[in-house]
Amino acid sequence: MASTLGRAVHRIRPPGRRQLRTFASLTAAGLGEAVLPTLSLIALVRLTGSETSGQVVFAQSVAAVWFLLCDPCLENAAQRFVPIEQQRSGRGSSLFMRLIHWDVAIGVAATGAGLLALPAARLLGSVSDEFALMLALAIVARGAMASYGTAGAAFALTDRLRALGVLRTRCAVLSFGLSLGGLFLGGPLLYLAGQAAGALVMAVVFYLLATRVLVAELGPAVARVRLPPGMVAFTVKTSVGTSVAGISDSGILTLAGLLGGPTLVTILKIASAPGRFYANLAIPVAAMLYPRIIRTATAGAGRAPIIRDVMRTTLLLAAAGAATITVALPVTDAVIGMAYGPGYAHIGVVALVLLGAACVKGTVCWSNVLPLALGRPGWRLAYLLAEGVMLLGVLLVAGRTASSPFQASLCFGWGTLAVAVLGTGFWIASLRPIADLGCPDSR
Repeated sequence: MASTLGRAVHRIRPPGRRQLRTFASLTAAGLGEAVLPTLSLIALVRLTGSETSGQVVFAQSVAAVWFLLCDPCLENAAQRFVPIEQQRSGRGSSLFMRLIHWDVAIGVAATGAGLLALPAARLLGSVSDEFALMLALAIVARGAMASYGTAGAAFALTDRLRALGVLRTRCAVLSFGLSLGGLFLGGPLLYLAGQAAGALVMAVVFYLLATRVLVAELGPAVARVRLPPGMVAFTVKTSVGTSVAGISDSGILTLAGLLGGPTLVTILKIASAPGRFYANLAIPVAAMLYPRIIRTATAGAGRAPIIRDVMRTTLLLAAAGAATITVALPVTDAVIGMAYGPGYAHIGVVALVLLGAACVKGTVCWSNVLPLALGRPGWRLAYLLAEGVMLLGVLLVAGRTASSPFQASLCFGWGTLAVAVLGTGFWIASLRPIADLGCPDSR
C-alpha cells in the first residue's frame, strides 16, 4: 500500500476542465441541497423554538426510516446492469424503464401504507393529531423522492452529470421557496406541506427528463427484457446497504428523539450541518468515480487505473478536509450563534467534532461506489452494518450516561469521529483486495 501511495503522489495531477465543470455543477447542487434546507431549519427554529422544530425533524426522520425500509434503491442496479444489458442485447433502455417504473410503484405503495398506519396509531393514542399530520406530510414528501435515485442514474449513464447538477440546484431552490413560504404563512404544518409539494413537482420533472435523455442515448424501450443474471442478488445487497446507511443517519435522529426528546434532536440536527456541507463536496466525487470505475472494469483495463484514480481522490480530499477544519476552527461558534441565536453558540464544539468526522470519512468517499462498481456489494454491506451498529451504540451509551442533551451530543460526536477513523483505515487497507477481486485477470 505504501508503494501504491507513493506512485499516486508522483502521478497526481489536477482534474481536467470538463471534470471540474461537472464537479462544480454537482457540488453546487449538493451545497444547495444542504444549505437551503439548513436556512429553512434556521427559520423554523427561530420562529417555533427547539421543542416544535424538534418534533418536525423527528417526523421527517421517522418518514425517512420508513422509506429506507421499503425502498429497494434501484439506482445502483441501473448504473451497473443497464450498460451490461445494452452491450449484450441493445435493450438497456428497456431495462432502465422497467427499473424506474418499479421505483415509482414501490414509492406509491409505501406512501399509501404509511398513511394508512397513521389513523391506527392515532386511535391507539401513540401520536397526537398535530404530530400525525406532520408525519403524513413528511411521508408524502419522502414518497415522492423514491424514484429520484434511479432517475439520477440516467444522467450518469448518459454522461450528463453536469446537467443533473443544474437540475438538482433548481429543484432545491423550488423546494426551499415552497417550504419557507409555507412556514411564514401557516407555521410548521405548511412548512412540511411546502416540502411535500416541492418533492412532488421535482419527481415529475426528474422522471420526464431522465427517461428522455436515456432514450435519446440508448434508443427507445421497444421490447421487454429479462433481468440480467446476478441483478437480483446485487440489488438486495445494495438496497440493504443503502437502508443501513440511511438508518445510521435518520435513525440517529429517531433514537435521539426517544432518548433525549426534541432538544437533543435539534442539537444534533444543528451540529451536524457543517459535516453535511462537507459531505456534499465529497459526494460529487464519488458520483463521478462510479461510472468511470465501471467503464474501466468492463473494458478489462485492469486494476492499476482504478487504484490510481482512487488514491488521487483520497489525497485530494485529505487536503480538502485539512483545509476545511483549519478554516472552520475559529469561526464555528460565532457562525452558529449568528444563525440560530446566542443560546445555540455552545453547540459549535459538537459541530466541529462532527465536521472532523465528516472530513475523515470523506477521504474514502469512494468506498460507497468502488465495491458496487466492481460487483462486490457484500463488502459495502458488511461495513455499513458494522458502522451503523457502532454509531447507534455510541448514541445509546451517550444518551444513557450523559447528564444533559448537550453532553450527550458531545459524547456522540467524539464517538462518531472514532468510528470514522477506524472506517477510513479499513477501506484504505481493503483497496487492493477489492480491486483484485473485481479485476481478477489483471493480477
